[in-house]
Amino acid sequence: MSLQSFQEAVAARIREIPLLAGLPVREEQLGNIIENVQSDVLKDKFCIVVGAATYDDESPDSSTCYGGVRIVISVFEDPEMNRRGGRPTFMNAAQEIAKALKLFRPNIKGAGTLTSPRISEPSDVGDGVVAVTVTLSSKVTL
Repeated sequence: MSLQSFQEAVAARIREIPLLAGLPVREEQLGNIIENVQSDVLKDKFCIVVGAATYDDESPDSSTCYGGVRIVISVFEDPEMNRRGGRPTFMNAAQEIAKALKLFRPNIKGAGTLTSPRISEPSDVGDGVVAVTVTLSSKVTL
């Protein structure tokens, strides 16, 4: 299993959520993600970022890489501007993401089922923008 393929599958699943149709969903890569998020929030008043998947090996005495993968999805919103259009709030989006990804199993060899969604406390990231994260985990074989 490729961690990048896992990230891409999660992003694709988020793009299928009806409530979030048409809203920007980005896959975090090294580079200008901050600039892209700022641009999306300025233009669309909303942005979802699927972070890179992280991995912890749980089989140190085995040649097989088996362990836990974690993925964090960040939701950014400019509430003052976004809510004028009746669009979803950052908390509505986080809840829909948690529901859509719970028990989601990417069609990737070695990928496990995502479980245990956790929604963080909201935070003010400045310039009127608020954010929340949704974290899920799975067992995988790399």
